Amino acid sequence: MSPIRRRLPLFRSLLLGSALLLITSCLGSDFENLPLGVEKWDHGWTVAVEPDEEFSVGLFGNNAYPESQWRVAEYDRKVLRLAGERHEKPRPPELDVEAAEPGQYDEGILVSSSHFSFTGLDLGTSPLRFEFVVGGELIDVAEYRVDVVEDACAAGTVAVANRCGGDGFASHPQTLHERNYGEEAVVESGTPTELVLMANALHQEVPWRVVTYDDSVISIDDPVALRPARPSGDFTSEVDDETSHSFLPAWQFDITGVAPGESELVLEIAVDGRRIDVFDMTFRVE
Repeated sequence: MSPIRRRLPLFRSLLLGSALLLITSCLGSDFENLPLGVEKWDHGWTVAVEPDEEFSVGLFGNNAYPESQWRVAEYDRKVLRLAGERHEKPRPPELDVEAAEPGQYDEGILVSSSHFSFTGLDLGTSPLRFEFVVGGELIDVAEYRVDVVEDACAAGTVAVANRCGGDGFASHPQTLHERNYGEEAVVESGTPTELVLMANALHQEVPWRVVTYDDSVISIDDPVALRPARPSGDFTSEVDDETSHSFLPAWQFDITGVAPGESELVLEIAVDGRRIDVFDMTFRVE
């Protein structure tokens, strides 16, 4: 794996939960007491909680529209209560961190992020839908189903809290992925580095495509469609090397250093000629 060097501290707030998992895994009961949290990669999954149990949804914004934010679009208020929501604004990429007012851009994120917390109210099932709207146009969605049950730990293969004996509900790590947006990666000549990008939930059939890179510095293989996403409603497959955790398709790009230098890499998802998402990184070959 090639080392990754951040040009800016990205997505620190939404990654806090991951850091807590690492810290508290040594503390036993603290780890078990962490509430369930899901994210965009978990689109399509069912969440199981008990009455009065809280869970959270954390959603990164869209790199093509860094100022826009996610919003709650649908849930059953008889089954769930919206306990709170928080939106982090992006920090301008040209901003000098040290010159910023204290606390103004603590998280250092380049795109917005949204954090929602819900509490189970009464036994039942509720849809949970979030929308990313720009200028009145729907750009992306994140959808889940929430089952409020008497015993979440007996709910089967669904997203449940750590206290139910799992090791957390998290996607398979990749070498590089959406969260590395805006970063700098140092790659080696002749050694491929994987970049995996997830589909847009509204346009799952539209692949990411390469827009810009310097072919004298890096080479990029044709994208490979990863193993199929789970069919809708398939919660029974084990999360292993043969079955994707996600209900969303993804594409893998292999990037290899050709000669010493630096190259910006830009990819996009475009629908009817309009860019609906973008990914941008800098690759340096030493």
